[in-house]
Amino acid sequence: MKDIGKLREFFKKDRYIIKNGIEIVEINQDFAICKAEIGEGHLNAKDMVQGGMIYTIADFTFAVLANYLHDFTVTQSATITYINQAVCKTLFAKSVELDATKHNCIHQVRVYDEKDITIARVQINGFIL
Repeated sequence: MKDIGKLREFFKKDRYIIKNGIEIVEINQDFAICKAEIGEGHLNAKDMVQGGMIYTIADFTFAVLANYLHDFTVTQSATITYINQAVCKTLFAKSVELDATKHNCIHQVRVYDEKDITIARVQINGFIL
């Protein structure tokens, strides 16, 4: 779906992403970047960003780039490594495609905060329908 406007319209239907305040910042042939302003509802009992939110922004950023580069693509498997605690106002994720075949793609996603501190790294394998 090379049309960025159509891609943005498609993802406006993703109610879970909207509820969590995740927005598309940039999409091009090389990468996608998304961000979320962190609020009380994103925090765990230790006042850090909940791990599920960190994974969610990574998975969504993968979906944005994968669906821009290929036909409809879904996550097939993912591995996340949490590197630093997320005590921040804004969370970002940047997805880069490492490799692709007719029905599979592999992306590396870096999740980071407004100070450019890496929070997590995620490798996602996508299935291209």
